Amino acid sequence: MTGAPDWLTALIGAAGDGGEVVHEDLADVDLRGVTLSRAAFVDCSFDEAAFDGCTLEGCSFTECSFDRAQLLDSALLRCAFVACSFDRTRFRGSTLTDCKWSGSTFIDTPLRDVTIAGGDFSGTSLGGADLRDLDFSDVRLSGANLVGAKCDRSVFTRADLTDVRWGEARFVDADLRGAILAGLDPRLVDLTGARVEVDQAVDFARFLGLRIG
Repeated sequence: MTGAPDWLTALIGAAGDGGEVVHEDLADVDLRGVTLSRAAFVDCSFDEAAFDGCTLEGCSFTECSFDRAQLLDSALLRCAFVACSFDRTRFRGSTLTDCKWSGSTFIDTPLRDVTIAGGDFSGTSLGGADLRDLDFSDVRLSGANLVGAKCDRSVFTRADLTDVRWGEARFVDADLRGAILAGLDPRLVDLTGARVEVDQAVDFARFLGLRIG
């Protein structure tokens, strides 16, 4: 832990090795530039907190709130954010590497200008989110809510999109080659200009009732 304020060091220390910080109100805290490793938080509020320029590695956050928080130009490495809330949160310029976001909710939280390197977004709520120009290659998004999401020009090669909620999502000029698209109804999604492999195109045609050959 580097650069952490004394009160945070004491709080984590009191939890003991492998312990969890539980039910703490950490709203509006200033954690800019902090390096934090393997800390665990449960049901804590980080609303309006500042994490700009921070490095979080191997940390876990369960049922925590990050509403209106700022994580600008930060590095998140192998962290878990399970069933967390991100309402009007800002991630601009950050790198998210192999992080788990399962069951978390993103509301009015743009992820453009973010680098995503692997990870698990399964079961997340990204309805209406601005996901344009992002690279979701090899990312797990199974069961995610993408209703109304804008995914134009984004890359989903080899991503797992099984049983995603698609309604009115936009994938204009997106790259879906090699993605697992089980459960996709192409009539519900704008796939104009999207890149797919031949077997995927055949599946779409059959779904639409077309006769091939």
